[in-house]
Amino acid sequence: MPNPAVVIYVNQLNAKARRYAQSYQQFFARRGESIVVIESSVNRDADHQGLLAALADAQECVVIGGDGSVNIAVNALIASHRTHIVPLSVVGVGTGNDFARDHDLHDWRWRMQGQPKSHWEAVGCVYIHDQTRYFVNHVGTGLSVDVMGLQPKWLKYQFGGLSYFIALLRYLFSPQDQRRYIQRCGRPDLGQFVALGRYIGGGFKVFPSADRKRAQFCGIYIPKLSRWQQLIALARVLQGRLNKAPQVEVQYGETMTIGGAEQPLELDGDIYFCGPAQVAVIHAAIQVNQVN
Repeated sequence: MPNPAVVIYVNQLNAKARRYAQSYQQFFARRGESIVVIESSVNRDADHQGLLAALADAQECVVIGGDGSVNIAVNALIASHRTHIVPLSVVGVGTGNDFARDHDLHDWRWRMQGQPKSHWEAVGCVYIHDQTRYFVNHVGTGLSVDVMGLQPKWLKYQFGGLSYFIALLRYLFSPQDQRRYIQRCGRPDLGQFVALGRYIGGGFKVFPSADRKRAQFCGIYIPKLSRWQQLIALARVLQGRLNKAPQVEVQYGETMTIGGAEQPLELDGDIYFCGPAQVAVIHAAIQVNQVN
């Protein structure tokens, strides 16, 4: 039988990711490892199937990309029905990199600098009708979907992670009648989030006490607010004190409900479903490599 391969999933639209992937290929080749490189495409289902096939005989999955790439890889890892453990290593080369940031993986060379340590982590799972999908950072609706529409690719290319803050400012000063509202308990919410990790939206710390090993969710429900109240809430987020934001409701638990009828849901920055949906923590779902 062939030696288990190192599977490298790379965002081929990102020039930096392609350069890093070449360095990692050389690194694993020097160690005598078999390597399978899967370049991302515009077809997420095709990427999923390609990863499934490669993970059937793999010893490690290295993702070189952003949170969307991590999401695709994690869904493939969980769906692979593997008989052996395939740990995940993430090199954050996206716009937000919330998963890498939450694991303190700031140097793209980290996986080449000594033997990593591995541990089991939880993921979140969205259940809607007969469909399920896993996420690693958050699921959101309303505000987060609207902000995505105000963050075009050119803004990401020009400003990188700062583009999230710029898009949020654009949202705050946009006409309020153009926003999505989600009905909950007889009142409209501007936005709803269920966070698993500390960060969402390119570094906004909304769940400072998050622990992926003994996981629970932080549910964030933002009611319809005046523009001034929205600015105060943003200031609290920037201070890492979202629970002090006026009128914002924060809940904790392992199961939650999010979304409204026909309202898009985004998971880790990509839209997959329309709500409403049930969300649950799945404990010990993936094994993640970190700096030792």
